[in-house]
Order: sequence, then C-alpha cells, then structure tokens
Amino acid sequence: MKRILLGLASLAAMAQSTDDLDLLSPPPPSPNLTFKLGGQADSAQGQAFHGKVTWSASQALTLFTSGDKSNLASTTQAPSPNGNSTTTSTTSLGGAYSFGLVDLGLQYDHSDMSDLLSSERYTFQPALDGGTWRFGLEFSTRKTAFDRLQFRSLTLNTPTGSFTASGYADLNVSDTGLGANFELGGDVWRFYGSYARYSYGSFDGTTDVFRIRNASGTVSPEIFKALSGRLVSRIERISTSRLSLKASFLDSTATAGLEASLSRTKWAIEANRVVDHFTSESSNTYTGTASWKATPAFTLEFQVGATRSEAFGTDRFAGLALIFKTRPSLEDRLAFIGVGTAMVEEKP
Repeated sequence: MKRILLGLASLAAMAQSTDDLDLLSPPPPSPNLTFKLGGQADSAQGQAFHGKVTWSASQALTLFTSGDKSNLASTTQAPSPNGNSTTTSTTSLGGAYSFGLVDLGLQYDHSDMSDLLSSERYTFQPALDGGTWRFGLEFSTRKTAFDRLQFRSLTLNTPTGSFTASGYADLNVSDTGLGANFELGGDVWRFYGSYARYSYGSFDGTTDVFRIRNASGTVSPEIFKALSGRLVSRIERISTSRLSLKASFLDSTATAGLEASLSRTKWAIEANRVVDHFTSESSNTYTGTASWKATPAFTLEFQVGATRSEAFGTDRFAGLALIFKTRPSLEDRLAFIGVGTAMVEEKP
C-alpha cells in the first residue's frame, strides 16, 4: 500500500512538472497575415473602398485575396441611363512563389460594372529578384461580356452601305496584355516603373440583326460604338478615374515612382499615364503617398492626387488606408525604433 501511494505521488509530481513546462513554452505562432482596409473620394462625387488580406504562408509562398468597389457619379459628359452612379466591383485572388532569384506569380480578377459589363482576367507574372533590383514581366488575358445592347431605328454605316436597324446584340470581346516592370533601391530609396500595352479582338456574340456583322462574322469596334451610344463615354469615364482604373479598357498604361523610407514614415510620389482604348484619349495622374508606422504592427497611409484627362478635365482625390500585421517582421520592428536593417549584423 505504501508503494502504491508513493507511486501515485510520483505521477502527480511528474504531471505538475509537465504543466509547468507547458506554461513556460511559447504559444504557437499566429498566422502571418496582413490586413489592409481603405477608401478614397474624388472631386467628382466618386467614392471607392478597398480591402485586402495577404497570407505569408512561408518565406517563399505568399497568397492574397482582395476586393474593390467604386461608385462614379453620372455626369453630363458620361450620363448613365437612369441617372444613378456607375458601380464597379472587382474581386481578386492571387499568389507568388519565390525560387530564390526567380519569382512566379498568378492572379485572377473578376469585375462587374452596373448596367454595363462583367469581365474575367488571368495574369501570369514571372520576375527576377536580385535583392536591390527586380525585373518582371506580365502576361494577361481578359474576356468581357457586355450587357444587352438594344437599339431602335438606328442608322449604321458599314463598308457595304448605310442601313437602319432595330433589335438587340449580346456582345463580348477579348484582350491580351503584355507588360514589364522594374524596381531599384535599398533600405531607404526605391525607384520603380512599369509599362503595359493591350491588344483587342473584334466583338463577337449573338444578335437578331445579321447585317451588323462583317465578313468574318464579328462586329467591328465602329459598329459597337454606334450601337452602344453613350456607353463608350461611361467606359472612358471609368478609364480616367483613379477609383475604377483596374476594370477599365486601356490601350496602354505607364507608371514611374520614387519612394523613401525614413524611420517610422514612408513617402512616395508617382506619375501614371493611360490611353483609353475606345477614344485614344489620354489621362495623367499624379499621386503623393505618406505612411506612418504607429506600432510595428499598425500603419496609417494617406494619399492625395489629381487626374487630368482630355475629356473630363481635372479630378482631385484623397484616400486613407489602415494596415495591420499579425506578425510584424524584423524589418518592421527595426523601422519602428528607427534602425535600418543594414545597420544590424546577423550573428552566426
């Protein structure tokens, strides 16, 4: 009996020591997530909201999902049929994997514009990353389906002559994009730029007016513009707005920017030029960004800028974003206390 009591006492002591070790051991790390939530407003009564979640699954693999929603007011130059604002919603999924010098990225975007269209885009993004420099390429393909176009007693001009048409057309169009981008810099300064160009096919789909098709069975861009009426002006308005640029129709886009990271703050200036596909008119956007690291995990980002377009004049915009990291990196912690990573030597 005495031996049994001694054995039970020993087991209890061992269990207690195990519990003490569990209390001393660090808890399992939380998922390495970054949350970004922000909004913008412009001088033409437009608003936009943006949310993004990024998961750093490992040192090599990063995954993300994001959502954008913008509302552009109906204007005299680009009126909507019912006078309501045009709402654009975009959902994105993507990720990138690093093989050391080589990075490979994939992205999917789905966009909907109220009373206009819906589209799906797939993008492949290979890149070379040398630490202080980065060079990447971008290959994209997109298919867009327009809402039904209905027309009545509309005079159309074709190579075979003019005629008056009444009916409907459910049209779609595909485009491909080819772009390049680069980054140069270190812990403090970073210079970056990008350029992309897009090619569009003919319009295809179903219609009850056979004569709007050309010899190849498709619909030319000129006939599409005639059928759509003021729809092209609304699409151009979307292309010239900073709030809805991601879902627009462009011939080309070019961007250049300079960024400086100074202790807890980061400052950036950026210039962007786009050319609308349907009208070939250009617009230029200039943006200034300032971010402040309130804690290693929490950052505030402010943005102001202006867009000048040939068709719609100047729109000014401002935005605010909140960024939160569940597991701030060493770089985040050092930046918060005002120490650059280059000043820290790694111990073997």
